[in-house]
Amino acid sequence: MGRQAWLALGVLSGLNLLNYADRFVVSSLLPMLQKPAAEGGLGLDDTQSGWLYSAFILVYTVTAPIFGLLADRVNRLHMLAVAVAFWSVLTAAGAWAAGFWALLFVRSVTGLGEAAYASVAPALLADEFGPRLRSRVMSVFNAAIPVGAAVGFIIGSTVGEHWGWRHAFVVAGGPGLVLAVLIYMLRDPPRGSMEDHAVSAHAPPTLKALLTTWGNGRWRRCTLGYAAQTACFGSLGYWTPLYLQKMKGIGGAVGGTTFGAIIVVTGLAGTMAGGWWSDRWRRTNPAAHLWVCAITTALSVPCIIAVVLAKEPSVVWSSVAVASLLLVMSTGPVNAQLVDVLHPSERGTGMALAILTLHLLGDVPGVPLVGMVADWRGMDVAFGMLAVFALIAAALWAWAARRDRPSTLDRPV
Repeated sequence: MGRQAWLALGVLSGLNLLNYADRFVVSSLLPMLQKPAAEGGLGLDDTQSGWLYSAFILVYTVTAPIFGLLADRVNRLHMLAVAVAFWSVLTAAGAWAAGFWALLFVRSVTGLGEAAYASVAPALLADEFGPRLRSRVMSVFNAAIPVGAAVGFIIGSTVGEHWGWRHAFVVAGGPGLVLAVLIYMLRDPPRGSMEDHAVSAHAPPTLKALLTTWGNGRWRRCTLGYAAQTACFGSLGYWTPLYLQKMKGIGGAVGGTTFGAIIVVTGLAGTMAGGWWSDRWRRTNPAAHLWVCAITTALSVPCIIAVVLAKEPSVVWSSVAVASLLLVMSTGPVNAQLVDVLHPSERGTGMALAILTLHLLGDVPGVPLVGMVADWRGMDVAFGMLAVFALIAAALWAWAARRDRPSTLDRPV
């Protein structure tokens, strides 16, 4: 691999970190946003708090297929630069929200910029690195997800506690405007240039491709498991700071920083371990990507239950850490599986449709459902639902692995 390929991995991983810092900063701000207006908050309840996340994800998922179609047609670097600048401005704009509906609108529109970025970046990396390295490359890229989420938690809890939640939005959004210029240090490589097989000429896919991709059985089964896992991990990242403060008495800057540190360490270790294990096992088992996803996600279930049952802070933190470690181990393998089963000319469209599916069936309903159950039955019952999401994901991925076939693509190239 040349220097340009590794530069692309570094820049795109760094921008992915900012992506998730902007996305999750609101999570650590929920205790402040739920305070009455007289105390500087917006008076949100748990249901409204959940919709701050899902409204953003809903816009993100609905617009991702549109950007996926564009990504298979236009210069991808231009799309990336505009997307990063756009979401950064909108994140900072949350500082001026006067109430729930204003903040909901700003968070929703932020999803436009992140949808454009997420539709382009994995396909660009697939054109820089061949299949033999792809799971590890996707693991590095996706290691930025928990690290970025942790940065968001730390910014929110630390800046929010000392200077208020409005300043936290500005601090989270500002760096993206500077780093967007780094995109122009990259190149836009030829589509399909790193495939082991010959790639025949294909015209850019049309809107019809969004429908026909669903007929790819390996893509569909992988994506359904990813949707359930997204409901689990999205809810874990979003609700844990508030849950720990309300039910375990662990909150404030110390709680947010500790949770952020756990997410960083487990995110890096988990994504690297999952990618390495999956690539190594795949030498002898073509379904290894899916089996790694199924096994690690199933093992997270008792850890999530332990968080609810534990009384001692040390047991709570260790259970959160192990659950996070196991859940992020699937990020590299599942993304490698998705790009492997798509034709190079369709990866922008296929990844965009995967984004639509996994969020529309995953965290868009899952995160606010946890909030509604919390208002109805309490936070312990609501947090326990994460174990159900994880169990469903593990079962779907195990089913997919048993049906997987050794061919590179479901249909001829």
